Amino acid sequence: MAMDVYAPCPCGSGKKLKFCCLNIADDMDRISRLMESNQPQQAMQQLDALERKHPGHAWAVTTRAIVLIETGDAAAARDVLRPFVEQHPEHEFATVLYATAALQADGLDAARKPLYRAFQKGVKKFPSMVSGLAGVMAASFRQTGRLLASREHLSLALRFAPEAERQEVFVRLLDFDNDASMPYLLRSAHPLPNVSGSDEQLQEVKKAHKYAAVGCWNTSAECFEKLAGELPNSAEVRHAAGLCRAWDGDEAQAAKHLHQAARMYGDRALAVECEAVAQLLEWAHASERKNRLRETGDVSSVGRLLTALDAVPTLMRLELPPQSPEGVPLPAAVYQVLDTPRDKFPPADQLTVDNVPRVHCDVAVFDADPQEHEPAEIDLNGFEGDEYEAAVRLVKQAAGDLVTWQERVPTGEFAPIESYELQVNWTFPPKTPVAIRRRLENARWRQAVAEIWRALPMSALQGKTPREAAADPAQHTAVTAAAYVLDSLCLRAGYELDLEGLLRSLGLEPLPLIDVTPELSLNALSPLQWLLLPLDRLTDPQLVSVANRAQLVHHDRFLYDALKVVIRRDECRKQVDLARVYQTLADLCRVHERRDEAFQWMAEGRQLAESQPNSFERVWSWDLRELLMRLEDPTDPGLKTLADKFVHYYSPKLPQMRPYLEQMFALAGVESPWSSSGIITADSVPAATPSGLWTPEAATAAPAGKLWVPGS
Repeated sequence: MAMDVYAPCPCGSGKKLKFCCLNIADDMDRISRLMESNQPQQAMQQLDALERKHPGHAWAVTTRAIVLIETGDAAAARDVLRPFVEQHPEHEFATVLYATAALQADGLDAARKPLYRAFQKGVKKFPSMVSGLAGVMAASFRQTGRLLASREHLSLALRFAPEAERQEVFVRLLDFDNDASMPYLLRSAHPLPNVSGSDEQLQEVKKAHKYAAVGCWNTSAECFEKLAGELPNSAEVRHAAGLCRAWDGDEAQAAKHLHQAARMYGDRALAVECEAVAQLLEWAHASERKNRLRETGDVSSVGRLLTALDAVPTLMRLELPPQSPEGVPLPAAVYQVLDTPRDKFPPADQLTVDNVPRVHCDVAVFDADPQEHEPAEIDLNGFEGDEYEAAVRLVKQAAGDLVTWQERVPTGEFAPIESYELQVNWTFPPKTPVAIRRRLENARWRQAVAEIWRALPMSALQGKTPREAAADPAQHTAVTAAAYVLDSLCLRAGYELDLEGLLRSLGLEPLPLIDVTPELSLNALSPLQWLLLPLDRLTDPQLVSVANRAQLVHHDRFLYDALKVVIRRDECRKQVDLARVYQTLADLCRVHERRDEAFQWMAEGRQLAESQPNSFERVWSWDLRELLMRLEDPTDPGLKTLADKFVHYYSPKLPQMRPYLEQMFALAGVESPWSSSGIITADSVPAATPSGLWTPEAATAAPAGKLWVPGS
């Protein structure tokens, strides 16, 4: 197909084809068709011939690099492009392509300089390529735990993504913000603070913002660091420098700047936020840590090994899922090495925080994979320490000569001592009700906060405990920040910390609510400022926006407070999905052991459903939600009545749902209500309406069934 001579030249020069590379257009067209027909070797041969005639031609060089990248040889593409880019630094396309090859070949940290140049030079003409680079960098940063850098690169990828890809990148960003496994202070947007200064200094600020807008946060940080020398008392400059260093992935330097900003700020909330973020960033570089270790071995007989492991009283085999995630081999068996023999497990109703079995090591056994020439293997992993060493010895003794062990290696995963001491790796005996598990987990966290955290020496507190540091006014910001760090840990574990109560118990005042006006731009707020919004004083549009953001970030305490205010305002009720609001409120109360309140929100949601079209399906959904919650505690006095409704009312109408419902009862350790005598089924309805459907009124003629539940 003839090329449009007035289109931009494919070489990337920015000129029209007619005035640039028209003399080799026919040759390049043939090469392009070879690439499209998946003939890379022939395309490379044609390129060799072309480059002998036109050595160093931009179109040929960049096309060769593209072929190499597409065939998996990024290192060769990098080597092809490097001399060309050095000779032609103004060539935007080659610069971006070189960064792509370097990132694939050398990894993120080694490719920093090419990436910076690509962002600066390529963002105007090749925004989609810059977006792709930023997305890959975001994934790499997340993999290495540099969360602020990961999120900001995702935002950059979204900013420059082509329309066809924006939705996909946007969903990635939403998933990131909604990932409760990460501290909430590290998975939200942090706006750069406003910096004051002279006209000349403000020009430097403008320059820093310009670099930040295209992802050159290293250069932006250098601008702010230069300003820090001229404005030594400016907390905002240090704050901005810290954020830019964090977005660039340099968390150690970022933490230093943020610590300094915290000491300078007169605004207590901003000071605490800078300090809390600094403390979280420093965990990635903690010198006192617990490393997760891994030890593997080749297995000569999987069957004999499983028999040997099953015989060890303190090894518990776990139930495997029916199928593994795509691309992940399913183990032949998975075990936990415990501190308690299986036959000594306490009954569920006698479990306490002191006698729940603890896990010292995880064990997985894999069958051989002949197609991949992989032998059968055993894999042990756990956090280093005496318990792990004892668990490894136990497994090795049981395995005997069935396993040829390899050298132990660290996994790269670790936990700072300050967080490791607060957590415990439990396993509950099979069939332990969810309500008991949740009660014990919350009790354990209450104990950890009251007894361990307060007495835990912390590097951020200069080796003092929170209780000791709280007595020193100079340490109040650091202690308050440490409490917010604890709050993020508790939320990750599903525990709702009474943050205000904790601060007051240490003699510290909670942070004050921020001032708001109808004109306040919520996007300009930092993550901690969101939590300090006076919800009752927000306008209806502001409150709806806050509620939507709260449901995304899912800070449980703030989300609960925001939705309760929304429910009380008529205008807000019209602008939100009320059913979802009631569901969220019920779920929050369920998770945090406020069962009675959860049932109240369910009742209000059910009442709403009854007033809407298709009410049967909507009410069924609420009753199913309530059933799931009541099954979490088999002794719940309301379970029998609700189960009876499912058997007598819903089962005749929805007989296809019975197998799923019976599975729910089985998983909860509760006998199926359909197994009791005298149960009404779809085939044994003694009375019905003229339409043939069973109704509560028609049930008066039915014999009374007997439904068994624990305690009845």
